[in-house]
This record gives sequence, C-alpha cells and structure tokens, in this order.
Amino acid sequence: MYEAYALSGALSEATLVLFTTLAPSGAMAFVLMSIPLVFGGKHVDQSMQRGIVKYLSVPILVAMVGLVASATHLGSPANALYVLTGFGRSPLSNEVVFGVLFLGSGGIYWLTSFAAREKSATARRVVLVLISTFGLMFITAISLAYNASTIITWSSPFAIVAVWLNALIGGPLLALFGFRLARFYTDGHHLGKVLLVVSAVALVINIIEYVCWGLSLPSFVNSMTSADALAPAFFPMIAAFSILCACAIALSTRAVRDKGETPLWVLVCSCLLAFMGIYIMRLAFYMIHMTVGVGI
Repeated sequence: MYEAYALSGALSEATLVLFTTLAPSGAMAFVLMSIPLVFGGKHVDQSMQRGIVKYLSVPILVAMVGLVASATHLGSPANALYVLTGFGRSPLSNEVVFGVLFLGSGGIYWLTSFAAREKSATARRVVLVLISTFGLMFITAISLAYNASTIITWSSPFAIVAVWLNALIGGPLLALFGFRLARFYTDGHHLGKVLLVVSAVALVINIIEYVCWGLSLPSFVNSMTSADALAPAFFPMIAAFSILCACAIALSTRAVRDKGETPLWVLVCSCLLAFMGIYIMRLAFYMIHMTVGVGI
C-alpha cells in the first residue's frame, strides 16, 4: 500500500524530477565547455572557439528545459515574483534566483558573442568565469533546496551529494556532445579523456553512495512506516541507474577514441541514457519522501 502511494506521489512530481535531472547536468556541461575558452589559449584556434561558443547553447537549453518544467509547480507565473522575494532565506528562492542568473547571463553571453571582437577576449573570459560561477551556485542551490529537517529521508548528506554526483556524470557527457557539435578536438584530446574519467569516477562514487543510502532507509521511521517500505525497489533502481549510465559512458568513450568523427547519434544516445539513469534515481528520491510524525 505504501509503495503505491509513494510511487503515485513521485509521479505527481514528474516535472521536478525532470528539473533535478537536467538542470545540474546542463549547468555542469556549460562550466566544462567553458574550460577551453578560458584556459585554452593558443591551443584552441579561433574556429574552434567560435564553434564552442555557438554550441554553449546546448547546455543552456538543457538546463532551461529543466527550469521551465519546474515552473509548473508555481501554479501561476505571477507567483514567481513571490519566490524571488525569498532570496537568502528560502532554499527554493535561492534555487530559482541562481537559475535565473545562470541562464539569463549565459543566454545574453551567447547572443552577444557573435558580435564580439577579438580585443574583448579577456573580458569575455572573465564573463565566462562569472557565468560558470553562477552555474556552480545553481547546482549547489538545487542540492540544498530539499534539505528540509521535517522530511527525515531528505535531511541527509546523501541528498546533497547525489545532486552533485549526478551533475558530474551527466555534465561531462553533455559537454562531449557539445564539443562534437563544435568539432572541437585537440591532439590526444586530453580534455575529452579527463571528462570521461570524471564521469566514470562520479558514477562509481554515486553507486556506492546510493547503496549506502538504501541500506540506511530502514533506520528512517515515523509513526506510520519506514522509508524502505516506500521504495522496496530502491536497489533494482540503483542497478538500472548503474547499467544505463555505464552504457552512456561507454558510448561517449567512442567519441574520444574516434577523434571527433563519431556519428552524432552515438553521443545523443549517450546523453539520453545518462539522463534516463539519473531520472530513475531522482524518482526514487521522491518515492522515499517521508515526514516527521504521522505523514508520508
């Protein structure tokens, strides 16, 4: 009975599940795609730089889809103004404000970059660092938004760390897709190899973290039930997450190995598989929602 109730509740939050799946990965991908523009120097020629800037639109779009999906919970667009007034004291408001700052500044940078001249290169690097900082703060705000003391299963370091690890899995893969669109490739493509390692290591740590979280679920109890009764399929969901994300990383490995000539569909499938895996565990996160007292 409790499992069906928990699943129904999680599905009713499908747009928030999508938001917490896409937005962190989109923000992280933007940060990673900015690295060659900020630190590449002479190793990244002008054509490569223009290509990367052009396809910064990919992570911006992915993060925007997530944020727009989350806006359905505001009820009315006018409520967004009330959300913004809570900045600094409300985790939800912080999440929205940093999201708007990141996407707004990122979008303006992308739109104006086509008219930018070479003499403004240093200024553009500074602006990219600032936007990337907003992106990292956006991820942090998302990870902290659900750390409510009244929801005993979410008021845990597991919930915070999971968002960051998800971003470090999906973000590098999305960045590799953006680089492929931009035809960015350098000898040895060391950055591509680093991104694969980051994604793979984050996946391993995330699996360990989810297993530890799953093992701790029986200890979360209230007057009605325990958290493990809400999501008895928690471990099979971890298995599905692991397989999907591992397959995603394997596909992106081909992109690095093939020196920028990999068919686009390979990287599209890589990103979709990673997002599917992350989505499953974000759904599990909403399934284990359990408050203090007599509520679920």
